[in-house]
Formats: sequence, C-alpha cells, structure tokens
Amino acid sequence: MPKIKKDTIKKLPQTHSLKIFKYEGSENYYCSFYVGQVYTRNGNKEQSLKVKNRKEAEKKAKEIYKNWWLENENTTPKRERTFDQDIAQPYLKTRITKYKNKGSVVNTGQKEKSQYDRFMKSYFEDVDYLNHDQLLSAVSDIVENLRREGIKDTTISKYTNTISLMFKRAFNNAVIKKLPDLKEVVTLKKVNEVRPMYQPNELNMITNKCREEYNETKDKFFLELKDYINLIRSAGFRPGVEPLKIKRHQFNFLTDKENPTEPILVFTLFGTKTKPRHTLTCHPYFTKNIFIPEIQKRNPNAKQDDYLLFPNIRDRQQLYERIRKNFTRISSELGLYVRNGSTRPLYSIRHTFITQRYNQNAPLQVIARNSNTSETIIKSNYLDESNEMIVSEHKKLFGSTKSTKSKDKVRTK
Repeated sequence: MPKIKKDTIKKLPQTHSLKIFKYEGSENYYCSFYVGQVYTRNGNKEQSLKVKNRKEAEKKAKEIYKNWWLENENTTPKRERTFDQDIAQPYLKTRITKYKNKGSVVNTGQKEKSQYDRFMKSYFEDVDYLNHDQLLSAVSDIVENLRREGIKDTTISKYTNTISLMFKRAFNNAVIKKLPDLKEVVTLKKVNEVRPMYQPNELNMITNKCREEYNETKDKFFLELKDYINLIRSAGFRPGVEPLKIKRHQFNFLTDKENPTEPILVFTLFGTKTKPRHTLTCHPYFTKNIFIPEIQKRNPNAKQDDYLLFPNIRDRQQLYERIRKNFTRISSELGLYVRNGSTRPLYSIRHTFITQRYNQNAPLQVIARNSNTSETIIKSNYLDESNEMIVSEHKKLFGSTKSTKSKDKVRTK
C-alpha cells in the first residue's frame, strides 16, 4: 500500500477527524475521517477527491464529510451500534495500556474496567449512543443506583469521571457528534471526607493483638501483618499494594554526620500513584526499635530481589485483601474501628502519620514530599480535626497554654 506524504496532511477544523492528504506517486488529494467500526472494518471512511489544488480539496472534503453523515447517521440499525464495543472498550484499552507502560503499581485502567463491568455496562446495553438523551438517561440511572447502594457522592464522582472521559474520547474520534454534558442530569455534592485517624496507643493495641494471634495460631502471617502496620505508620506510605511491592534492594541506610549513631532508613518506591520514583525516610524510633531488630531479620534467607514483607506470597493483590480484612476484624474486635460515627479502615493510618507530623510542627511542604502528595490535598483530605490537632494549632496561634494567668478557674468538660 502506498505511503502518505506527511507534508501534505492537513486536519480540517471543526470536523475532529477529517483530514486531507496525498499518497506518494499521486497528484490528487484524498480525504479520510472516522465513522466507527459499525460502518467500516477499520472505522475510517476514505475517498479520492480527484483534485490537485489544496483549497479545492478542503472544500470538497467538507462537503463529502457533511453529506456522508447526513446520509448514514441513521441508516445503521440501532442494534448494530453498541456502546460497549464502540466507546467503552476502546477507551479502556488505551487506559490499561497507558498505565501498564508507565509501570504503575496500581493500573488505574484496570480499576476503571472493573468499575465499568460491575456497575455501568448493563445500563448502556440497550442505549443508542447516537441518541444524546439516551446517553444522559443511562448516566442518571447509574448515579441513582449507586446512591441507593449507599455509595457517597465523593466515590460516585469517580465513576462519572470515567464516563465523562469515555464520552470525550468518543467525541474527539467522531464516534458521537455531540459531547454530553453530565451536569444536565447529575448534581454531585463532592465532599473530601476526612477519615478519623488512629491514635498511637490504638495502633499499638492492634499490633499487640497481631502478636497474640501469632502466639495462638503460630501463623507467621500475623507477625508480618504487624510488620506491615508498623511500616506504613512510620512514613508517608500509601496503605495498599504499594508497600507490598517493596523488595529488599529498595532500602538503604544513610548517616547523619551530626548524629552518626542514629541510622536514617530510606526507601525508594517505583511506579507510585503520582510519579515513577519516590524516596522517603522513616521515623527514627521505627528504624532502631522495629525495622533493624525485627523486620530486617524476619526472613534471614531472603534474597535482595525478594519482597521485604511476605516474601513467599506471589499474589500481592490477594495478599492485601487478606491484610485488609484481618485489620478490619482486629480493629473491630478491639472496639476501635468506628469513631464518631465514621469507620477507620487501614488507609486511616496514612491520616495518622500526616496529622502527627503536622502536630509536631513539621513543615507542610516536607510532609507532602515525604507522603508523595501535595499541600493542597493534605489540607483538604488528611488533617484530622481531633482534639490533639486543635490544641496543637491553638498553641501555634496563641503560644503556650501555660502563659495565661487568670483569677477564675476554667471548667472543662
């Protein structure tokens, strides 16, 4: 097949995919535009314009583009157009490939596919995606069903964002002619919910319970569950699969010349949620009293390329599910899982670390860098407005609480 002359390609405005070009060895222009695989095998409509002049080619291409859609938009039976094949799957395929190439620990594309398969696909099965109103109606039904399931608007917004991106890609590729505006049918009250943090003594109760369960069952899983909890509370880790992906060659020790007896434990993470490489240091107490004497020696025969935690388990996602379920169970049994009407899942430990560092006057910029996030996200999502934090901010605002003299005693509740 002849090659296209790259210097002759011109995309025409206000038509998305329409372009004109010449093939090598040909003097005449051709035009091409995307119509979808329901019309042609490769989804493109191509035609010779039989003119040599570029301006004439542009004019003729626009006429062909307009007339083709007028003649064919409603000629294909509705059942031959499927939202899943023409819009959803092409979008999901590109997203999965994108995150796979980035080497991300969590493939966002796979997560979106799972959400689509479980909660969205069935609503689009009988929808003619060329019908604008039907698309919006399907979105409205999805949102209402998610609300009936008790899912909060903050989470629902992630689903609607996926749908919006699907629509945008389809519009840019001329699969649909009008970009649906989800605001016409969906009003979400997006609230960044602050998860209550765990207090240090509460996390100690949980890790002590893990040790007790190991003593009772001799199942080494509970010792390494304790290690996992202590690790993610020691620095700005994201609880989940990410810490489970750490291998033994991904940590090292640095020496502070001013304090050479206190080793600094450094981890280097790859393929994180926000960037391909992230370095963070751990709390000195964890390094000296937990990591060196316990975690580092937990598996003496491990190799440098083995996982740091649970080295004998290959399926890290399944492993994390077991960790999450046992953490929830133990926290619930100790009466810690719910505080002030809100649950405290494993991810709340990240809130604990960030809030504690903030209360210890660590600069917000440094906390954000260690936690691989931004100052804005920390302010909106992570700072737990506990009594401890309120007192800490009061001291920063007004100075020490001991400096005030008063004749009247203040009664506290």
